[in-house]
Formats: sequence, structure tokens, C-alpha cells
Amino acid sequence: MRPLILVSILALAAFSGQAAPAQERAGKGRTNMFRAAYEAPKDPKHQVYYEQLRKARLLERFSEALASMRLPKPLLIKFAGCDGTINAWYEDSDGTVTFCYEYVDDLWKTSRGAAERGADVDAVWEGSLIFILLHETSHALFALLKVPVLGREEDAADQVAAFLLLRAGEAAALRVLRGAAWMYLHDSKGRMPDESDFADVHGLDSQRFYNVLCMAYGSNHGTFKGMVDKGYLPKERAEDCPDEFRQVGFAVKQLIDPSIDVALATRIKAAHKARWEGTKTPGETVQSQPK
Repeated sequence: MRPLILVSILALAAFSGQAAPAQERAGKGRTNMFRAAYEAPKDPKHQVYYEQLRKARLLERFSEALASMRLPKPLLIKFAGCDGTINAWYEDSDGTVTFCYEYVDDLWKTSRGAAERGADVDAVWEGSLIFILLHETSHALFALLKVPVLGREEDAADQVAAFLLLRAGEAAALRVLRGAAWMYLHDSKGRMPDESDFADVHGLDSQRFYNVLCMAYGSNHGTFKGMVDKGYLPKERAEDCPDEFRQVGFAVKQLIDPSIDVALATRIKAAHKARWEGTKTPGETVQSQPK
């Protein structure tokens, strides 16, 4: 897997869209408020992930990509052992996004099934990791920036994560969203939903799968036309996807973009562009998880 390359691509445009003019910003908060941490895993079998993610500096690169966002307090994003729990979440009380090594391991196992369809296992794994990080960071932004959310917050977090990726560029978005779509598709086929799934704050995995595809198609129906042609996204849903994408884009520009330091975002974009141009040097990639 090559998370360093992906996060460098993400930084090129994730927060460099049409932010509000300086005079319109609230001016609250400070930049460079993202913090990264890798706790030592509790389960010895997760040591390989701990070492790979640290070597790739995944969280540091992710934090650098988001550094232009003004936050009222620091946001810690960490990988940690969770005593067998397969999950990731944002906790507002301590301002922390926690991504369990158990979840990293589960995503690796899930991604291996993508090989049967000719997909790049590393790309699927990497994409699902980045999408989940963006999803949980979106929860944090809602809380820290006091963003009003209509409807289910889990749906909104998926939409914001997908939008930011698509704004970062189609190459990066396609790589990440392919991983997210595979994750939701795999989970949807894993078991039949029961009452607990219908009562859950999350949408059904099948719904999340189609929502991700819809955001991609809505961003550029020409580029993602194959989703409809091949039957992955029903034509009836695809018709409204451009409107869904514009709706999310309007909300992001009104509620999140005003907290961006545009000058810093421009500098980050330039720095990561230069880094991206040299990412194919030795030592900047990470090998796949041993079989």
C-alpha cells in the first residue's frame, strides 16, 4: 500500500476550493490544530500495522493536508488497540478520533476479496482507511465548527468525506472511493440486516454503497458514466445525483469552507504538489501486509 502517495494527492485540493473571502470569515480558531498519534497495539498481531502506518507517516500526512482548517481546539487522530472492538469514532469530550487496529485488520481482510474482481488489494485497503479517517474527521468538524446537520449525521459525514475527495481531484477520489464502495458492498453481502440494523444511526451498507457512487457520478457524470452503464448505479438514482452533489457542495462551502485559511491552503497545496512530483523515490512506499 502507498498511503503517503494518496495523502499527498488528497492535500492538493481537499481544502483549497472556493473558500469564503477573508472579510466573511468568522476568524475563530487556529490553523495547524491536527495532532497524530500511534499507540502501541495491545494485540501482538497488530504490530505489523503499527509499524507500517508509522513508517508511512499516514496520520502526519493526513494532518498536514488539513492544517489550513481553523479549529477552536486541537483534534487528536490516533490509531489504538481497542480490546477486540472493530470500530472508529470521534469523541467530542476529549477531542479525539480513534481508529482501532482491529478495524485496520478487518479492512485488510475485507480488501483481499477484491482481488477476485481484479482490483488492487492495496488500493482498496488504503482507500477504505482514508475514507474512514475523513468520515470521522467530518464528525469532528461538525462538532468543533458547530455545523448544523439536517438528517442523520452519519449520512452527512459520508457525504462530506466523499465531496472533499472529489474536490481533491478525480484520480485521488476514484482510488479512495473505490475502497469505500468495496467496503460497503462487501459488508452488505456479509449478512442479512435485522431490526438492529434498521434502528442503527448508520444507514444500511447497501445504501451507503449507492450513496458513495451517487456522489461520484453527480460530480462528473461523464467521468463516472461507467457506473451506470455497467449497472452499479441504477439509472433512476443517477438522474438526481448531480443535484445531490451540488447540495452537499453548497453546504460545505457555506458551513465549512469559511473556516479555511486560504493563504495557508495554497502553500500546503504547493508543498504537497512538489512532494507528489518526487514520491517515487526509494523509501517512500509501504509494502503490503504479509499474507
